[in-house]
Amino acid sequence: MTTKPNLASRFGARFGTPTTEDYLRGIVEQPSVQLALDIGCGVTSLLTRFRPRLLTTGLDVFTIDEASRGNAHDHYISADITDIPVERLMEKLQARFGRPRADIVTLFGVIEHFPRRIGLEILEKIERLSDRFIFVETPNGFVPQGPEYGNPYQRHLSGWFPHDFEAFGYRVHGSLGTKYMRGYMGEPRVRFPGARLLDNIVLARLLMTHRFPQHAFSITAIKDLHGVPARYASYDDPSRI
Repeated sequence: MTTKPNLASRFGARFGTPTTEDYLRGIVEQPSVQLALDIGCGVTSLLTRFRPRLLTTGLDVFTIDEASRGNAHDHYISADITDIPVERLMEKLQARFGRPRADIVTLFGVIEHFPRRIGLEILEKIERLSDRFIFVETPNGFVPQGPEYGNPYQRHLSGWFPHDFEAFGYRVHGSLGTKYMRGYMGEPRVRFPGARLLDNIVLARLLMTHRFPQHAFSITAIKDLHGVPARYASYDDPSRI
């Protein structure tokens, strides 16, 4: 059953800053992006709504059955990204899709659940699994979170900042309001009617979190493996003279 968005969600979509989904849409709706690999896919995925034009594969070691029952992806790979050799994953993609890499590899709320050393290894590994784009969404800095609902894998073990990704060639945007209004598990630090609207619309817009992600609660980091496009004409262009 589809539920209607509440008042805060409707106002946020209309007047708020861009969301993670907005940035994702700008990539996956490009005609050249046809195959996506969602690492640590969980039960649901932002990629689902872009099907069937986008062919998606979810990779997880714990939630594949639930994701499959919910039709989150077209295909699934049951594997631990920290353990399986990248060559083995490339073989699986080759066997299923006739190519060893996806057009975009995504990590939604995943990297903060690993120690920083392992997180860096994951970032290095997924670059070998993508032909073009890497898309990472994670809290801005360390956000405390324990083994909630009896799930030890809910624990946060590291924090990531905009400059961490910028140093590796990512473009970084902010989303989900400001970090000043949220605390444990991303919950509001203060609770009063309209608090979420104040954060998502007023504060986020004033601080321009989409352009200055250091103020945002969540960061969206995007890497184009083709590199930064040229901004100026070539040196042999007569129009430069």
